Amino acid sequence: MIVWAVVLAFAATLALLLLRGTREPAARVATAAALALGLGGYALIGQPGLPAAPTPEVRNDLRATSAFETERHRRLSQFGEAAAWLTFADALIRADASFTAIRGLRQALDRNPRSTELWIGLGNALAVHGGRVGSASRLAFDRAASLSPRSAEPPFFRGLAELETGDARGAARTWRALAARSLPDADLDRWIAIAEQRAVGQE
Repeated sequence: MIVWAVVLAFAATLALLLLRGTREPAARVATAAALALGLGGYALIGQPGLPAAPTPEVRNDLRATSAFETERHRRLSQFGEAAAWLTFADALIRADASFTAIRGLRQALDRNPRSTELWIGLGNALAVHGGRVGSASRLAFDRAASLSPRSAEPPFFRGLAELETGDARGAARTWRALAARSLPDADLDRWIAIAEQRAVGQE
């Protein structure tokens, strides 16, 4: 019951924040629907009523230190159905439930298959779940890029997923390619420097 109280409190707070940010009735309905679907998916898959079990040793602190959520708040929209789903997916990933996050994002994409933001979120969730940017994650990021070919966000977040799953060289390559076709971006230059520094440390 305590777990459900936390989940419901989180959902209520999220709904209040999102709904205050938009006056469009359609956006309000979409946000409420996304939260309802997310809670329904958690109820079916998350099994919050199971007894507590000892927490296993965490070998990779990726979920506790992920930069994806921070950068998403800076670079992507914080309102609407896609934002609600991504916020819910972030919470599931922090709770070590990346598989549930993937299922929820795929469900959201069934409703809105042309959402660049949802494809980016799915690419990240798949990378977290698999521990690397594998073929499924790359396909999700590529789909996001095909939907928004002039946007820097799909390759930026692919590079971030590569960096956070230990592929610093891949992240540097992705971001250097982005820098070559984009306007000068001091923030991107900073991330490239971080990736290159980590790549040297991995040699």
